[in-house]
Amino acid sequence: MTSTEPDLGDIASAIDAFTAALGPDAVITDPEELKGFRDPYTYRESEQWDASCVVCPRSVEEVQAVVRIANEHAVPLWVFSQGRNNTYGGPAPRVRGSVIVNLRGMNRVLEVDEELAYAVVEPGVRWFDLYDALEAAGGRLWTSIPDLGWGSVIGNSTEYGRGYTPYGDHAENICGLEVVLPTGELVRTGMGAMTGSQSAHVYKHAFGPQLQGLFQSSGLGIITKMGFWLQRRPETYASCWLSFRGDDALKAVVDGMREFMLDGTVTNYPVILHGVTLDDDGNPSFTSEPDLWLARFALYGRSGVVDEQWAACERVFGAIPGVELRSRTYSGDDRTSHAGHEDRVMAGIPDMDILDLFKSVYGEDTAHLDFSPVGPLRGADVVETSHIVRDLYAKTGQQFFSGLMLSPRSVIHISTMFFDPHDEEQTGIVYENYSAMLQVMRERGYPIYRTSLHHMDAVADTFDFNEHALLRLNERIKDAVDPNGVLQPGKSGVWHRRYRDGR
Repeated sequence: MTSTEPDLGDIASAIDAFTAALGPDAVITDPEELKGFRDPYTYRESEQWDASCVVCPRSVEEVQAVVRIANEHAVPLWVFSQGRNNTYGGPAPRVRGSVIVNLRGMNRVLEVDEELAYAVVEPGVRWFDLYDALEAAGGRLWTSIPDLGWGSVIGNSTEYGRGYTPYGDHAENICGLEVVLPTGELVRTGMGAMTGSQSAHVYKHAFGPQLQGLFQSSGLGIITKMGFWLQRRPETYASCWLSFRGDDALKAVVDGMREFMLDGTVTNYPVILHGVTLDDDGNPSFTSEPDLWLARFALYGRSGVVDEQWAACERVFGAIPGVELRSRTYSGDDRTSHAGHEDRVMAGIPDMDILDLFKSVYGEDTAHLDFSPVGPLRGADVVETSHIVRDLYAKTGQQFFSGLMLSPRSVIHISTMFFDPHDEEQTGIVYENYSAMLQVMRERGYPIYRTSLHHMDAVADTFDFNEHALLRLNERIKDAVDPNGVLQPGKSGVWHRRYRDGR
């Protein structure tokens, strides 16, 4: 988008209409209160992403009313469920002056089916809330979780968030959405499109085109309900670790972990960490040791099966020079005695402990920016990429912290740049370094899987096959589904024609 003054429609009239429809307590216009909805991980005094107001609908009908008012007055909306994913922009809108739609008040767990292992949630439901609901329902089900428990289940899952249990690819757990379209119309995807459907949240496919994915990481609808698949509580759970140093060991561990994931020995989503060490309880702290790596994975199932799986891991990883192994085993119905965050997170028990690690860099307001390219899960490629990223960090003097998030065939190279958001110069350097790293990974053929507000257009531009055919297709869909261009302009680099003319 090239315009310095974005098209905001008739904001004043829209605010009056929002207040009439939702009540004055559901509309926030006070400038000081609105500062609380800024991107917390950009320069704190910047007004770059400030909103005109925040509206807080509490029902599907109120969400529809908000969208219809936005269309009537041509006002851009920006939506969040909890708005806690701070490294990717938090609650802030992509277009300055937009109206923020805050869905935190829609926070009900609508259904838990222990027999068929799924839940149905509203957008404001946090991982803490889902965990509590599963325990209250009988405790037979576990949910996968990310490292911080305060985020939204819907927000994280539809943005391709990750956890660490066998259900750790959260987007793959989605089954059946209810969505308010940019026109205000309500639709349900897949088998949920039949009134009274008994299959809405148990069968992922559709009759005809499968449209569920259109509403993930997009500005094509506001999700008001989502089915989410869950893991059956295992008899036994083992939290397992490897520690090692050097490139040779890293290559061998990556290749060994890939084979264990492909043959079903390791069924969760492991992570390999650089830049941290662990205490006896498994709680992390930063370390300056340049070659130290930690690999975290888990085993689940009947006790005898877990024992055999661990024995196989000992044989393979124990044969790699310099690798040290350890494991802690828990009963599946034990939800209280886990040693620390690292053991809890692979058992689906949410906490906020990892924030203490991050705050140790610059204090309470420490900010961080995550860089998240995706590559193949080959040991040699992982070693080479880790060197490239470390060298890029070294140019700015930033501390290198990395978490390699493994799938059976791919790895997300998440690295983190920490900075003081009260320091404008330092904040600017971090964001500039991200842009430089983006181009290096583009040349390497490693796409970014999600990014912050600052870099959405730049990341979208890297998907350039056939003169950006994918982006052009996304734009055509956007123009058709959102005729007035009111919903989340610029989300994931996709702009309605109202904003992109002349770009």
